[in-house]
Amino acid sequence: MNERKYKKIYEKLKCVEDINRISKAYSVNTGAISNILHQKTVRNVRKYHSRIVNKAPALVRSWKRGDTILKLASKNNFPPVLLASIMLKEMGYKSKTVVKNPEVLEDKRLRYELIKAIEVDFCFSPRAHSVQSGQGRMGEDLIHEWLEHCDLEFITESDMSKEPNTKTPDFLLSELYKVDGIDVRWIESKAVFADEKEHNRYQLKQFSFYEDLYGPGMVVYWYGFLDTLVPNNYLITDYTFFEVMGYDVDKLINRTLTW
Repeated sequence: MNERKYKKIYEKLKCVEDINRISKAYSVNTGAISNILHQKTVRNVRKYHSRIVNKAPALVRSWKRGDTILKLASKNNFPPVLLASIMLKEMGYKSKTVVKNPEVLEDKRLRYELIKAIEVDFCFSPRAHSVQSGQGRMGEDLIHEWLEHCDLEFITESDMSKEPNTKTPDFLLSELYKVDGIDVRWIESKAVFADEKEHNRYQLKQFSFYEDLYGPGMVVYWYGFLDTLVPNNYLITDYTFFEVMGYDVDKLINRTLTW
């Protein structure tokens, strides 16, 4: 995707209701649009999290005066589940435990509002995390199927013996394999859309280590990437690589975080 198009999409995406409209307007699959919205939301959380934590006492006071969790989340432009977690902690609850099982709350109003927050949060609710994990597994399964079809010997990340703090790719081939004219020894699957920030984060945290340890590799950004990305000693590709070879990628690329 070119940078101009990406910036327009990024700027116009405000909420989950925008996904289908923007997908049609820019002819981009709904999975990619959904993923871009997810990234935008996460970045907003990183930027304002400490500010919201500092406001926790005031948020609880507003809630006690009658404001709902959803209203406070909307007013502060913050994901409902995270805002609820911060408020729960301020109230003395173990927020992670309560979010996983709201039924433990004796306060009926608080329980009801937390359940509603969980239902609508497309990014940080337990269901959202489950969807995101499912997308990751679907991408890895497609790569696994492709490698077996190519009759290549490989081991997966779970097969590798890990030393503490060792970074390992999703797939490590027993020998170099040429893909689009580039030698590949390792493959990393990312069920994301990669802009410069996302790619540079992965490059620093993972890809540079794989290059040092194993040499050239391949990164699959399933939902696409900016055409301005400059890889190091590895190939960058997306769902189209597998689509042209006849693999069914529709369930993955058109799967959104909405429900």
